[in-house]
Amino acid sequence: MNFDMNSCWSRGVELVTSNFQLLSAIAAIFFLLPNVAIYLLMPDMQTLSDPMADQQVVQARMAEILLPFMGVMIVSLIVQFVGYGTMVGLMSDERPTVGQALSTALKAMPSLIAIFVIFALAYILGAFLIILPFSILGGVAGSPFLAILGILPILVFVTWLMARFSMSLPVMILENRLNPLTAIATSFRLTKPKQWQILLFWFVIFVVMTIISVIIQSVSGLFAALIGTGTMTLILLGLVSGTFAMITGMLVSALAVAMYGQLDGPDPAGIEETFE
Repeated sequence: MNFDMNSCWSRGVELVTSNFQLLSAIAAIFFLLPNVAIYLLMPDMQTLSDPMADQQVVQARMAEILLPFMGVMIVSLIVQFVGYGTMVGLMSDERPTVGQALSTALKAMPSLIAIFVIFALAYILGAFLIILPFSILGGVAGSPFLAILGILPILVFVTWLMARFSMSLPVMILENRLNPLTAIATSFRLTKPKQWQILLFWFVIFVVMTIISVIIQSVSGLFAALIGTGTMTLILLGLVSGTFAMITGMLVSALAVAMYGQLDGPDPAGIEETFE
């Protein structure tokens, strides 16, 4: 069992480039089209993505459409889960057909939803336990700054949690272990020896992706505001958002497969000792 960040990144990029045609087709269906659909079904997305919009108006409108927005996002998330599972399956050593990979992803969907719920509950409980002493100290000292400090350990905790859960999908798809608790336990076992390196790896990846996403959304939102409203503008925003989602979806899936290959493989030190 070993993990090397540089090798994982190189292997992930190699998996994307060598399977680009298949992955891009799957990503277009499960990431690009849902993003376009979101913008068409919820025209207010243009206002929400406009960096020059009045923030009070944005917040008020967001409160009005919160429930339908959450419903659309949940459906979109489930669709993307299927896309992630299909792409992970296509990059396995067994080289399944698209139909086989899609079938495996659909079978894993209930378990993946269960894992997401477990992750959310673990995050809520952990965040509450972390912020509680900071809030108490802030109340006693009369300084809200202490409570704000609690956000930093919460960010570390959620990143750690994501790192420990990150092998659950590869375990389900590549090992055909559809029991969510078994998948989580296996993910924790695989990530435990290198958990802090894995945390740092995913943290850097997601920070870079977030920065790029904010820049892209701001530029596209500003451009859309300049050219006005309309169906074509919404489609344009959806295509920009969906294209970025396609790229990140393919990359994250490939990195998960590459990481799984390292963590589930033999330890190089152990192999050297065997031959010595």
